[in-house]
Amino acid sequence: MLASRRDPRLIDVCHFDTYSENTTGTFYYDVESMSKVYREWKRLGYTTNGIYHSHPLGATRPSFHDISSALLHLRFFDLDYFYLPIFQNDRKGLYTMYFYVVRKQGEVLEVNLDYVLKANEEGYSYSPFARWKQVYPIRELDAYRDEINRSEESEEMKEDEEMKNTEAKNLSEAVSPAEDAAVSGAMADTAPYFDKVKDLYPPHVLDKVIISVGTGGARSALTNFARCGFKNFILIEADIVSESNIATQAVHISEIGRKKTEVIREEILDINPNAVVVCVDRFLDDSMSDEEFKGYMDLFPGKKPTDYLILGCTDNFEAQKRSSILALKYGTPYLAAMMYKSGAAAELIFVYPGVTESCPRCLLGSRFEKYENGFENDVDSSACPIFATERMNALKGYIALMLLMYHEAPGSIYDEMLDSVKDRNFVQIRLTPNVRDTLGISIFDRAFEQAKRYTFMDETVWIPQKPDHPSNGYAPCRLCGGTGHLEQLYMKWEDTRKDFTLIRP
Repeated sequence: MLASRRDPRLIDVCHFDTYSENTTGTFYYDVESMSKVYREWKRLGYTTNGIYHSHPLGATRPSFHDISSALLHLRFFDLDYFYLPIFQNDRKGLYTMYFYVVRKQGEVLEVNLDYVLKANEEGYSYSPFARWKQVYPIRELDAYRDEINRSEESEEMKEDEEMKNTEAKNLSEAVSPAEDAAVSGAMADTAPYFDKVKDLYPPHVLDKVIISVGTGGARSALTNFARCGFKNFILIEADIVSESNIATQAVHISEIGRKKTEVIREEILDINPNAVVVCVDRFLDDSMSDEEFKGYMDLFPGKKPTDYLILGCTDNFEAQKRSSILALKYGTPYLAAMMYKSGAAAELIFVYPGVTESCPRCLLGSRFEKYENGFENDVDSSACPIFATERMNALKGYIALMLLMYHEAPGSIYDEMLDSVKDRNFVQIRLTPNVRDTLGISIFDRAFEQAKRYTFMDETVWIPQKPDHPSNGYAPCRLCGGTGHLEQLYMKWEDTRKDFTLIRP
C-alpha cells in the first residue's frame, strides 16, 4: 500500500503486506493488517493513494480486475486518482517498475503509463517506453464487479464494512491486458516480417488469444503461430528444459535449466517483438482454481469466447481432461494432441461449441473410463523421433487455423473448412506402417483398402463421430449428455476440479 505524507505527487510512504496470500497468478492482501495500517496513516494525516503488486514475465499492463479494484479504492479513499505501479523481476532479481496512474474523468477511468523505472547494478534509471492509455467506462467496471461478487453490499455502506467485504474478495490478478505489446521502447514495425502472409490472416483473427496448457512438445507449433502473426499467448507450464528434452523437443543445450515458458516467450518475441506472451509457471492441477484460470483469460479484456483457443498439449491425462472441460465451461474452441508410444501414431481431437456435437468424453469415452478406474499411463517420449512430434504439430496448426478463422475470414479457405469436418473431430495420423500390429489400430487398413498400393504411412483419417446418446446406440455421455449442443454447457460447472460429470453413472 502506498501513501503521501504531504504532496500527493510524491509517494514517500509504503507498506509491504507480509501476510498476503499469493500464487503466481493471484494476490489477496490481508484485510485485517492492511486496515490497521490505513487507519494509522489516516490518523497521521497521510493520503493513502496507491497499491503496488508484481506481475509474471510478459505481463506489463494492469488487468481489467486491477482497474475494477482501483475503482473500489478511489471510492473508498475518496480520491479522483489512484497509483497502480506494476513490478516485474528479471532472472538477476532486478526489477522494472511500470508506473500507472488511474484517473477518474467523469463516467470513465483513464489509465496512463506515466513512466518506466528500471533497476541495474548501480541503482536505477528511467527507461524509454511506448505511451499507453486506456479508457474504461465505470458502468462496465461496476457490472464486472457485480458479476464476480453478486452479494457485494452497496457503495453507501459504512466504510469499515465496505473495506472488509470488498477487499476480502479483491483478486488483484498478477496478469495484464495486452492491447499494446511494447514493454519498453517504441512499437516495432513488424509489417515487413509478415508481408507475405498479410492477406492470409485478418488482423482481428491475429488478435485472438492462444492458451497452451503444456508447452514442451508444442514449442514449434507455438512459434509457428507467431510466424503467422498471432500475437497473444498464455503459456501454462511449470517444467524446465532438461537434458532429455534435447532429442525430443525443439529446445537447445543453452536453455537447459531454464523455464520452458521463458525460452518460448523469448523465441516468440524474436519473431514478433510486438507479441504479448504471458508465462504462467504452474501446472494445470488442483492448485489452480477455475477463477484463476479465467483470470489469465481476462488479462485480454473485450474478448468473446471464440476469441480464445485452448490447446491441450500435455502428456498428463488429468490435465488434458481438465483443460477440455474448462474450454466447455467458458465456451472456447479446444484442440488437443496426443502421441502414441514410440511416435507410432498421433491423435488429435477438436471441439467448437455450437458447431461440433461430440465432446471430449464422447470422443475418448473408453480412455476416460480407464483413467477414472485407476489406469496409469507409462507412455512417454522415449524412442519417439522428433519428426513424429513435428508432423503432429503441423496438423495441429492447420486445425487451429480452422478453429480460429471459422466464419471470420470471408474469402479464405479456412473460413468454412470446419463445417466439412464438424462431425469428424477425431483425427489420427499413421506415422509408422504397422500400427495395426503394434497399437491395434486398424482404421487405416480399412480406410485405404482400395488404395493400399499407393499408401504406406503418414496418412491422416478424419473419423466420423456421433455424440454418446441412446439415439446413437450409446448410454448418455456423462460429461455432456450427448445432446449435441455443447454451447449449452457454458458455465455449467461451478468447479471443474470436483464436478467433472453432469450425468452420474
